[in-house]
Amino acid sequence: MFNWEINEPDEYSKSEHAHFVDLTTRSYITAQGQATKHTDDPEFLRIAKAAARIAKTISGGPEEDIPISGFKPYVPYPVQAVWKRNGDAEDFKIWIKQPLFVDEEAFKAALEKIHFVNTKREELHFEQLAEGIEVQTINHGPIEDGCQAFQVLNKAIQEGGYQRIRKNEHREVYIDSLPVTPDSLVLVRFAIDLNAQPAPDMVHN
Repeated sequence: MFNWEINEPDEYSKSEHAHFVDLTTRSYITAQGQATKHTDDPEFLRIAKAAARIAKTISGGPEEDIPISGFKPYVPYPVQAVWKRNGDAEDFKIWIKQPLFVDEEAFKAALEKIHFVNTKREELHFEQLAEGIEVQTINHGPIEDGCQAFQVLNKAIQEGGYQRIRKNEHREVYIDSLPVTPDSLVLVRFAIDLNAQPAPDMVHN
C-alpha cells in the first residue's frame, strides 16, 4: 500500500531544518471558510472533517464502489490549509492532495455515498492546483505568529537571498491529523520567489 509518509518522506519531512520543495500541479479536494480561532475554530474543524471524509471514501476505491481506473491502495493524504490574515479573522482554504489516478468523477461518486449532517456538498470542490516553490520546516503544536517555525523559514529565505511571496499567508500540513494538540507535528510552508538566485537543492513532485 502506498503511504505518503513512507514513500514521500522529503515532501512531508519532519525535520526542524528548513528545506525546499517545488510542488507542481496535482489534484486536490478543497474547501474554504473563515476562522477566528485558527485550528481550534469550530468552522475550520467542521469543514476539514468533511473534506477528510470525502478523501477517505475515495481511498476505498472499488470497496466503496468508487469507479477509479488504475486504482492502487493508498493511505489518504493529510489535511493541509492555507491561512491568510483578514482583519481580526483568518481566511483559510483546505487542500487534500489526491493520487494521480483519482479524477473528478471519483470525487463526485464519493459525494453521492456520503450523508452530511452539517456540511453542504457545494462547500467541497475538486481542483487542479500547484503549490509552487516553498520552504518548509516542522513545528511542534499549534502555529502562532512568531513561532519557531516562522523564524527558521524567514532565516532561510534571508540567507538564500530569496523573496517571500504572499507575505500575509502561509501553509500548514497536519501530519498528525486534526485537531492540533501541543504534541502535534505541523509542517509549515512559505511560498517563495528565487529572486534570481541559484535554485537550492529541493524536492520536485
